[in-house]
Amino acid sequence: MSTLFINGEWLAGTGAAMSKTNPATAESIWQGQGADAAQVDAAVTYARQAFKGWARTALDERIAIARRFGELLTANKDALATIIAKETGKPMWEALTEVTTMVNKVE
Repeated sequence: MSTLFINGEWLAGTGAAMSKTNPATAESIWQGQGADAAQVDAAVTYARQAFKGWARTALDERIAIARRFGELLTANKDALATIIAKETGKPMWEALTEVTTMVNKVE
């Protein structure tokens, strides 16, 4: 299973085995490989390059992208809240509040 998104590509991690457990239920919700040092270095390098391009992007285009991001958050709020609830053990209402807060900050 691919677990890393680096430079626009999904990649399999080649680092240590990792897992995530829902703290409220002790249910295993994810298992996979983390990034190794070279993958972390590559991710940082590509992120720095992407930021340079973002900084050169016109303000109106950045605003449009941020608005679209907010729309996507809203359209996927239930799925995002479910992920947050499982990863943190928070009740669903609190996870939904967290997604709503993210949307409000983007707007």
